[in-house]
Amino acid sequence: MEKTKHTLGILGGMGPEATSVLYKRITDRTVVSCDQEHIDILIYSHAGLPDRTGCILCGEGEQLWEKLAKDVQMLKTAGCEYLAVPCNTCHYFGERFQKEMDGHFINMIEETAKYVAERRYRKVGILATDGTVKADLYRKALNTLDIEAVYPDEEHQKAVMSLIYDQIKRGEKGDKHLFQGIAQHMHGQGCEAVILACTELSVFAVNYELTGGFYIDAMEALARRCIESCGGEYSY
Repeated sequence: MEKTKHTLGILGGMGPEATSVLYKRITDRTVVSCDQEHIDILIYSHAGLPDRTGCILCGEGEQLWEKLAKDVQMLKTAGCEYLAVPCNTCHYFGERFQKEMDGHFINMIEETAKYVAERRYRKVGILATDGTVKADLYRKALNTLDIEAVYPDEEHQKAVMSLIYDQIKRGEKGDKHLFQGIAQHMHGQGCEAVILACTELSVFAVNYELTGGFYIDAMEALARRCIESCGGEYSY
């Protein structure tokens, strides 16, 4: 029996390169024999949105949400039935996105937590922006599944932010040695794996073809759920 297809809306631009990674990931991971078996996707790359971490840390979240809500309504009006937002920090507004989408918001953080649980990890590191860390988004999701979440210490968190903002968001490939130092720090904390909990780190993973069980890319979990929710067949 053929699955019912649904149109996916992607609210991106946070950053633009990460949005392109999600689109390619969905395309690459969908099992097809022709164009028509791909899912229909409408992408709005709203690169002009204020920085999410900056808004959260400075108490300007409501102003940011007003812009995001308008974007969601635009995508719904255009016929999008499901919504994905390839920005971990933006999931600070996860419950609001869910309400705006009548329960059809694909929550990347929740999907990543399920992805971790499937692999039976019990202790994982979180590499994310200061905004995502402050909101404690991943710890909350993982704790519901009895998984311990570990954040980097202050020195290594600064290194994570530098990698994201001073390098990848500026179009650079990213310092592999800097990243390896962060990963080693997390391994030393007893982490069985680390979650690339910022979509700029998903870009970094593509740049260096990071593979292996130690790295869990939140973008992969998001892509899988996008495909399956919208009636496609996922294959890694």
